[in-house]
Amino acid sequence: MNYDLKIIKKKYGENMAKLCSKLFTSILEVDKLLPSLLLDHFYPNHYLYNDIINNNLVGEFKNYIYSLVDVEKMERVDIGLTPKELLLEAGYILYECKTEDDIKQFKKYYHPKEVLCTFNSNRLKECYVFFAVKKDVDKIKREDFKNPNRQDRYGTSVISIQFTKDGTNTLSIKNRYNHRVNNPDATFSNNLDNIIPGLTKAFEREYDLIQKYVTNKFEIPNYVYIKGKYYKYNLEENNIYYCPGNIIIDNNQIKKYDKEKYIVMDYFILDLVKKRINVYDKYLYDSFIDTIEDIKKIEVVNELNDKRISIIPTKGEVISIILDKQNNIIGYTNNNIYNIKQNFLINNITLRTLNVSRVKKISDNCLMNNLYLENLYVPKLEVIGNFFLLVNKELKNLNLPEVKIIGKCFLAYNEKLEYINVPNLISLGQFDFLKNKHNLLENEDIVHELEKKL
Repeated sequence: MNYDLKIIKKKYGENMAKLCSKLFTSILEVDKLLPSLLLDHFYPNHYLYNDIINNNLVGEFKNYIYSLVDVEKMERVDIGLTPKELLLEAGYILYECKTEDDIKQFKKYYHPKEVLCTFNSNRLKECYVFFAVKKDVDKIKREDFKNPNRQDRYGTSVISIQFTKDGTNTLSIKNRYNHRVNNPDATFSNNLDNIIPGLTKAFEREYDLIQKYVTNKFEIPNYVYIKGKYYKYNLEENNIYYCPGNIIIDNNQIKKYDKEKYIVMDYFILDLVKKRINVYDKYLYDSFIDTIEDIKKIEVVNELNDKRISIIPTKGEVISIILDKQNNIIGYTNNNIYNIKQNFLINNITLRTLNVSRVKKISDNCLMNNLYLENLYVPKLEVIGNFFLLVNKELKNLNLPEVKIIGKCFLAYNEKLEYINVPNLISLGQFDFLKNKHNLLENEDIVHELEKKL
């Protein structure tokens, strides 16, 4: 891995470095250019690779990065000859591969440990493939080159010229040494005119293989473009973006909070120095902060996959908050509260575990937008307000032995609930209750009891 890729690995992760190595062989020919482009346009995070892959944006991302270096504006010489004629002047015979068998004919030119992956895949689905072979290739022996260099006579004696079929016609000129040398997929710096002047224009004219890059702004879900740079965000509320890394973007202002003093989690700020928790947006009310009062001490432990925050109150048991790597709240335990007021974690999406063993009442709009809650422990709960867990998708088993009242739209859009125990239920909101209860249908007794209460 060259120095530029090591920088990308450090700032964006190993998978991102591997992707860049594959996509940007030409740009990597210029020292420090690629990491500079990324750092100038993407605030560092180790989630960018997954976000690109999961949203099927590899082509768009490649297109965007190449557009930043004005590849199209490079001057091209036009000699007026065909690619075959020009390459013949450069000492090569050009072959166009139209079938996979055509490609395999060139495998004989490669040392067994230096064979291109081109021969192992259905490359013609992805690329237009050509091979250029030196006229005196039989006189150029591998054993004569004990210290390979990408541009030496052996490395350039057989080259594969490939253009992607993704609409951009991105060029890769592949070396005979393959990965024995640095950046083997950018032989001649991926510039056909470095083989012989006029060759780029010749390929454009003969095969309509014009290297082109659209310069439209790149768009990726859960990223906001501020002051020339993309920032990943966890949540957006009232045009305020809450980002990993203790960053809040408000009114186009980027606010970075000292990690030694604060933790930005969901749309809350935990002040480690003053020992208090607040909602950042004064127009947003969330009763979560009311469940944490009179903090005596805060302990933070970073683990492999999450961050555990232990809050020791002046009275009562330790309160536990678990965050994922992006500082989303995924777990909450609090055995000091008996009543959860309205709008508790109303805009939280990621909470997976809620343990509030002494709570007897949950008011309206609590966890209304949560998607991923899987474990709910509320053994003493008696009253549930409206819109509780309205859009949750993941909850499978629900034991509410003391619940007497459930408001409207309870678990309206849940798709996985298989079991629910509500033996003391006497009042049930009718509107959209368990709207998608198809998994419960396998337990006819439960469904029958619930329907009697509607």
